[in-house]
Amino acid sequence: MSVQMAATPVVDKELAARANNQLCTIVNQGTAIIGGKLYFAMGSYTFTDGNVLVRQRSLFSIPLTSPWPAHSFISDSLLEAVPIPPTSGSIDVPFDSDTGIILHTNTTMYFYEPDGVNNNGTSVWTYNAQTEKFALVTIDGGENVAYQPYQGGYASDPGTGRMFYIGGYRNSQKKRKRKRELDTGLTIGNSVAMPENVKRELAERAPTIPWMQILDASEGDDKAKWLPGSGGGPTLLYGQLNYVRYGKKGILVGFGGIDPDDHSQFADPNVGGYRPMNDIFVYDIDSQKWYTVKATGGYRETDIPDGRLNFCSGVSAAPDDSSFQITIYGGYKLSNAAPTNKVHVLILPTFQWLDVTPQNQTLGDGTGYGRQTSHCHMWDDAQMILLGGTVQGTNATNNTLVNVKGCNITHPPLLVLDTTTYEWKSQFNPKREYSVPLPVYNLTQGDWRGKNRKTSPPGGFDDTALFGIFKTVLPKRDPPKTFNASGAKSDSTPDPNSNSLPSGSGPSDGAIAGAVIGSVAVLAIIIGLLWWTRRRRSRQQEPPTIPQADVPNRFEKPELDSEQYKPELDGQEFKPELDWKDPMKMPPELLGDLTHNRPVPNGVYELESGAAGAELDSGQPGVELPARPVSTDSKDCALH
Repeated sequence: MSVQMAATPVVDKELAARANNQLCTIVNQGTAIIGGKLYFAMGSYTFTDGNVLVRQRSLFSIPLTSPWPAHSFISDSLLEAVPIPPTSGSIDVPFDSDTGIILHTNTTMYFYEPDGVNNNGTSVWTYNAQTEKFALVTIDGGENVAYQPYQGGYASDPGTGRMFYIGGYRNSQKKRKRKRELDTGLTIGNSVAMPENVKRELAERAPTIPWMQILDASEGDDKAKWLPGSGGGPTLLYGQLNYVRYGKKGILVGFGGIDPDDHSQFADPNVGGYRPMNDIFVYDIDSQKWYTVKATGGYRETDIPDGRLNFCSGVSAAPDDSSFQITIYGGYKLSNAAPTNKVHVLILPTFQWLDVTPQNQTLGDGTGYGRQTSHCHMWDDAQMILLGGTVQGTNATNNTLVNVKGCNITHPPLLVLDTTTYEWKSQFNPKREYSVPLPVYNLTQGDWRGKNRKTSPPGGFDDTALFGIFKTVLPKRDPPKTFNASGAKSDSTPDPNSNSLPSGSGPSDGAIAGAVIGSVAVLAIIIGLLWWTRRRRSRQQEPPTIPQADVPNRFEKPELDSEQYKPELDGQEFKPELDWKDPMKMPPELLGDLTHNRPVPNGVYELESGAAGAELDSGQPGVELPARPVSTDSKDCALH
């Protein structure tokens, strides 16, 4: 792998200069958290100066080590920007892409555009947040990259330096459709004619089966390479893929989105169907094998989300790692041809869904509005940060885009969800600690610390190999939250293998005497501790108490006909009339307001490529899935 360092950045004069004001809309960006900052680039941006959905040749970031206001525009004082360098040869940073993504390690982000016409993944721009340098790198193993599989699922394991991408639109299509494209010479991208070499690439490098692409930078950025992929998994078109610390090397958990090869749900056989959200796909990284697990509703079947696409997700781990929670928000629901503002959580290893939608949506997208194409990032398990996306009404008669033709303070680009209480917050708190939510540990028979007693789904796993995978949990490796001025990790520890001492550091006589006195003091302390321990053993230990909440539990049990309040752990019932005045002082097991009365679709619906989304199936021919996501090149903000 070769590395070409970037020259001094020069901003393209044809682009709008970054406005010196507030950022109010972000669409189709790529994102990553590295070194205590949330980075984002690519896509389109609207500032309060009036420039609507313009390209920005900048890498933006927001610091995550200090508080800032949520549910707000992003102020110039909070937003940091680094100019993206100019084109190096024929390969440019895909700043003007609507399908680009950011794969990342603990230090470096890779700007990858899966549908790049002139790029097969062997020439990729990177940015090292530790050294603050851009570089164009050549990556070996291009033969392992399927051609143009855009809008697939992707995930990164920063601790090992391995990044994953699967599925997508192009490499999931039937061979007959690819042949039709080659025979007719269809255009690709922005009306670019398909050259002969691209036709050959499509024919030779686009397998029918979904193809796992693995970018391995475990040996360093200068030795990154694409590993041989593995087939047999889901396409995950517009779905989600998450890394979770189960198994010998971790697992990938994918769900949702569209299956372009399933033509059974709509009248038009060329229209793909959406995946049921109870189909959970598990990829064991160690064995490179895919499994499918059927999820269930935690308390009722309606806890399972409706089929959807373009939602976002983040992963939280119980304090003792006995369970993991994957929280999802929003997305486009085919059942009502509009986005949703619902929040759901998938509990692992029990594979149970819960509807944990906050009752108070004031600090979210509000009642009657939903969001799609946003990006979710979890900070210390406790807060899910939502960045960007398009906002529309939540029903087919009111699904007009409300945040793309200008700034809309009711629907800002930055939201924060507390994943302990499932409440929208007005401020990001970098020191917030995570506790397992009450409705989650009620199901797992644990407590706010974890203590999960269930290690498999209610009916067990169909494949015995999964029992072993989910019994093994990898230790948590916290990524660095800051880098110092020299580029080293500020929270790094000394090399344990080093035996060297600084020059002139030999012990003095005073130091030796001090060491002797200190040793005597330590010995006295040890003797005292032994005496105290022996005396304590004669007493009966009381079990640790679990913090109690003096607020009502609004989670409705399915077998009850009216709203009841679950007794606390000491047997006393909640008093519904009591309330907390300061939500920031809530005990960690507090339950956020939940909503469970979600309608279940009975009809068949069809996805269309326009802004109005899908419409009810009338037996008329449907339309193809959109070949690209939200286009931002024109100001009409149409979805196509």
